[in-house]
Amino acid sequence: MKDTKSRKVITMKLSGKSTSSGQLTIKSRAYFSAYHFKAAKHFLDLATEIEDQDGPIFNINHRAYIHNSVLSSVAFLEAAINELFQDAYDEHQIYINSLAPTVIQELATYWANTEMKGKHKPTLVKYKQALIISDSEKMIEDENPYEDTRLLIELRNFLTHYKPKSVGGDSSHKIEDILKGKFGLNKKYEKSGNPDFPDKMLGKECAKWGLTSVENFADEFFRRIDIQPNYQKVDFD
Repeated sequence: MKDTKSRKVITMKLSGKSTSSGQLTIKSRAYFSAYHFKAAKHFLDLATEIEDQDGPIFNINHRAYIHNSVLSSVAFLEAAINELFQDAYDEHQIYINSLAPTVIQELATYWANTEMKGKHKPTLVKYKQALIISDSEKMIEDENPYEDTRLLIELRNFLTHYKPKSVGGDSSHKIEDILKGKFGLNKKYEKSGNPDFPDKMLGKECAKWGLTSVENFADEFFRRIDIQPNYQKVDFD
């Protein structure tokens, strides 16, 4: 992951105005993308500590941390694009004021016709649409950072909607073939006869790959539309 030492903690914006009675009312706006990113990193750190120490091959806390790092990484990606569209819709321009007014209006219109009407779109579709609206360079879908991000979302969906299956021998989970070679395996299982997925694949290298993938994707997206989102101003250490 990138060096974040220069980032400052800015996760909430406050605004206020006086009512007719002279009382000051305060409104706050939280950006959850930063929280999800921090959670993904925190769970990765906890899993790494267990995986790097001597101990039993299987540790339920380790497995839980890996799962939650993956889930939080994708939640970060979802929150970051929702924040962009919602800011445009609400005319909250602290983070999007570098965009042309016509672009902000088109983002708001798209959001009004989809999310605000309950017509939810897949995460990557929203990112793609934002690039189109802002007339920014599109991402190539069979190259990184797009490709690994798409695969991570598949893994998140698999974990979230998991259905038990007996694996071993010639039988394996489909997700195993999809992810093969994308990251290193859990070395605690290297001498075991356990299947690659879930035991060998769900380790620190998987979670690190996931977090790095979404960070690279989001950073590249916001670079292309030329704005600095909230999460880029946060110190995650």
